[in-house]
Amino acid sequence: MEPLAHHEAFLRAIYDHPDDDTPRLVYADFLHDQGDEPQAAFIRWQCGRGPQPPNLPRDLDNFHRGLPKPQSTVVLATEQLAQPQSLRWQLVRHQAGAFAAHAVQFTGRRITSAEPFDVFFDLVAFCRVTMVNLAGEEVVDTTQEAGLPFGMITHLKPVITTAGVMALAQHRGARRITALDLRNNDLDNDAARALVQSPYLDNLQNLQLLTGNRLRGQVWQLVVARFGEDVVE
Repeated sequence: MEPLAHHEAFLRAIYDHPDDDTPRLVYADFLHDQGDEPQAAFIRWQCGRGPQPPNLPRDLDNFHRGLPKPQSTVVLATEQLAQPQSLRWQLVRHQAGAFAAHAVQFTGRRITSAEPFDVFFDLVAFCRVTMVNLAGEEVVDTTQEAGLPFGMITHLKPVITTAGVMALAQHRGARRITALDLRNNDLDNDAARALVQSPYLDNLQNLQLLTGNRLRGQVWQLVVARFGEDVVE
């Protein structure tokens, strides 16, 4: 197993068992063997198993028993998924609390294919994520015509295209999604039909789709029929 995979396995065990110091102390031994004695000593000290290290992080309040406090939600730029190895190291070295996340909010470049989801669903750090926020942003137009009150004109900054939704709906990783937010992406009926026809979205308990998309005709009734009135909005 590569060193990065070892780090991920240790962090997965640590954040899966937050009240157990044993995975943390075993990880400290691993870090010591890898030549990272400062971090190993810090973990031991915060777990009450060693002396206080000489150099402590300035943001000490953000740590719990030697590691960053758990994050419930992670903001993830889609551009990061284009460099998975770099993203994995980023999560291990600087954002370990993401291993506890149950929700991810995507930002940045629009997703148009399955490749970003191939990376995302394969990341050890995000294997507990069940809530996926792919909502676009409603942005105020600062160049609107004179005479109109500021904030009256807005435009959408989508995060995913219809093709991207189709790819997600056909991705095996989607079976773990319980909440999916697709608002404000200017999606059309083909995106809605892809969700309806997905063989993997059976665990969906909340779907936000109507706002900021272009659904026409009877397609909304198909969405409601597939997922239920208490799920879609």
